[in-house]
Amino acid sequence: MDWDPDFTHLNPILGQLAGLIALDLPAWPDPAELSRRLAPAGLRFIDDARFAALGCYYEEAVARGEVPTRTANWHDMFGAVIWHLFPHTKALLNRLHMADIARQGARQRTPRRDRITHFDECGLVLAVPDAAEAKALLHAHDWQALFIGQRARWGRDWQPFIFGHALYEQALAPFIGLTAKAVVLEMPADFFALPRAGRYRALDRQLASELDARALFDRPRPLRPLPLLGIPGWWPDNEDPGFYHNRDYFRPRREG
Repeated sequence: MDWDPDFTHLNPILGQLAGLIALDLPAWPDPAELSRRLAPAGLRFIDDARFAALGCYYEEAVARGEVPTRTANWHDMFGAVIWHLFPHTKALLNRLHMADIARQGARQRTPRRDRITHFDECGLVLAVPDAAEAKALLHAHDWQALFIGQRARWGRDWQPFIFGHALYEQALAPFIGLTAKAVVLEMPADFFALPRAGRYRALDRQLASELDARALFDRPRPLRPLPLLGIPGWWPDNEDPGFYHNRDYFRPRREG
């Protein structure tokens, strides 16, 4: 779709960005404009010509502080937004990529790099005061308990934060099947009362610290699927409990 400066009003998923970014522009922001508005310290977004001149792979450019960013491209624009909201975590993921590149070379994609990329594109962080219950429900694919039994907690002390920029791109035209890969993160009680921008800052620091300490991407299948349109308040159809009966979307856990 063409540029729409009011994209945060299209639906509640994109509405999570309202008030957090300033992109009320009449036309597509180019990488230089995104750098002025969204880039964390020590980083800038660069166009195709600059990337080509560097003569390196994407992750190697990022390690130099330059993020290749296509103009008039929703995917890359949302990538810049995530750099703005999660600078510590994004930097950590690139360091993990670079560690594997140092060992295997840039052309050889390791399984760990694939898992990092999956989270980078489709990740969601569920911040909760006590992680055990949410983790168990996600592990069991108990969607009825997760989305209906615990419905009152969503938005209160179960707070979802999109990390994967591809999810925001897909949310421009939501579809049944839209699914995140979730990490459950335990946060202190006072976190949930912070202003929204403060929650992102605290979450970013904690997420980067825990991903690093837990070496999450070193093991197979570290992420849990979470049907994004099932999140209360994020999709109008889920006000009807029958919405969750679609087993092609809310899939039961496979044995083994």
